[in-house]
Amino acid sequence: MRLSGKTAVVTGGANGIGAGCVRRLASEGANVVIADMDDASGNALAVELGAAALSVRTDVSRRYAVEALFEATLAAFGAVDILVNNAAFVHQSGVITNFLEYSEEAWQRTLGVNLSGMFYCSQTAARLMARRGEGGVIINISSGGASRAHRQMFGYDTSKGGIEAATRVMALDLAPLNIRVNTVVPGSVRVDHGTFVGDSPIPPADVIPLERQGEPEDIAAAVAFLASDDAAYITGSRIFVDGGMDAQLRTPSVDFRYDFGGWRGSPS
Repeated sequence: MRLSGKTAVVTGGANGIGAGCVRRLASEGANVVIADMDDASGNALAVELGAAALSVRTDVSRRYAVEALFEATLAAFGAVDILVNNAAFVHQSGVITNFLEYSEEAWQRTLGVNLSGMFYCSQTAARLMARRGEGGVIINISSGGASRAHRQMFGYDTSKGGIEAATRVMALDLAPLNIRVNTVVPGSVRVDHGTFVGDSPIPPADVIPLERQGEPEDIAAAVAFLASDDAAYITGSRIFVDGGMDAQLRTPSVDFRYDFGGWRGSPS
């Protein structure tokens, strides 16, 4: 019960990695606030966890919604000690496509959730932590795409790179207030529907040294560690929870193809 008496807000907390974090933090004794657009799943998870859990429908890309989220958190639990910025946007038509076809709509929505949402939530939480004067923890969920690109995922990888840069700046600015800021970098997690190249699934043993996909619980364990006093001297860091994917140079032998159509130059 390392987090007994603490209150944690988890964005994108209704499903997948976020729900794994919510369950783990609750099991460690924390009150948990599930911030998600999927309020049906969020409410169901809150009912599962009981009185120490609250679900708040939240679009993190809207500052007013973020402010309402933290007002609800304070009303229910009196403080916020831990923020997990997990909410992310990637899967939609026009989002996974070659850079030449990438739409402004996809760009705005991806950065709105992944970067602006992280900024709004982090600043609001950090201000509350600073005023309370007892420190706090902010944990950002990144991706291997922050340092090694996914093909045809321009906005997503750009936003994740920004999250890691933001983590370092926030860690320095907030250190005098004993607010620690770190990043967790998941690899391929089972909720991601497998490791894919193009339309072909790749067996985990071909790309993951530990020869299995991660589970939400694997990511949640790292988040719980960073949220606890066991990590009291860790800030501005990133922890890879990817089964060794980042450590290797080996990649599957797959032929990536893209039909450039009218974009490909031709002799005049």
